[in-house]
Amino acid sequence: MTAQKVSLEKVTASLRLPLFSGVKSTVKKGETVKEGQMVAQQKSSPQTKKYHLDKLLGVSSPKVIKFLVKEIGASVKEGEIIAQKKGLWGKKEEFVAPIDGVLASLSEEGVLEISQEIEEKKIKAPFAGRVKEVTAHSITLVFASTEIKGSWGAGNKATGYLTVLQEEKEDLLALDGTACREQILGFQGELSRGWWYKALSLGAKGFLAGGLKERSLIKEIEEEEEMIPVVILGLGGKIEPGIWAELKKAQGKKILIDGQEKRILIPG
Repeated sequence: MTAQKVSLEKVTASLRLPLFSGVKSTVKKGETVKEGQMVAQQKSSPQTKKYHLDKLLGVSSPKVIKFLVKEIGASVKEGEIIAQKKGLWGKKEEFVAPIDGVLASLSEEGVLEISQEIEEKKIKAPFAGRVKEVTAHSITLVFASTEIKGSWGAGNKATGYLTVLQEEKEDLLALDGTACREQILGFQGELSRGWWYKALSLGAKGFLAGGLKERSLIKEIEEEEEMIPVVILGLGGKIEPGIWAELKKAQGKKILIDGQEKRILIPG
């Protein structure tokens, strides 16, 4: 872990929000948005999938309906038996629902249609800001922010609510999911292996600290499968008072942590 200078400055930051297939932007370039405002959505819509029951059961098309164990129009859950054919010596051929849905129709050709409702999906702005760019694949927001660059970092980028801890006084055994879920945990001192694993298991979104208690923890953080971001904001194992004061002022606010860039962004 190569130590670098820790810095704090006011910046205009940008954040790119990827748009997955089928999601459409609901904002335009230059528009001002509030924290939590919807900026893109995919409306709910029905989707139908077809299955050739005659071929799957090995029967002629006109006879398929005799083997249905669920009526057309019925709701089914994934894994539930829809059709069943009993053969010689008790052998059975079964067709189970590959998806949740509704048995929409059965054609004369033995084709079963299952309709499935695709749930509405929404993308919301994590911070208040201005829409800088809108494309088919992403929305870019810009916003005023305090940027704190650290001496080391690893992991991806994440947003979460900042919870700062003066020192490790809390009993790890008493730590519950509500204390960690959606949180970015900050330690003025060093992050220990115990805190790392416990908070990860309870849904923490990221960590910032003055240092790491065990040097071997570096490799574990870098190799963690979900690449949860960690940023070290101290030199010598402790975050200096000026930067710690800024973090305490941001207690409870939603911030961005970026392990690759070794920085955090505090909007506002």
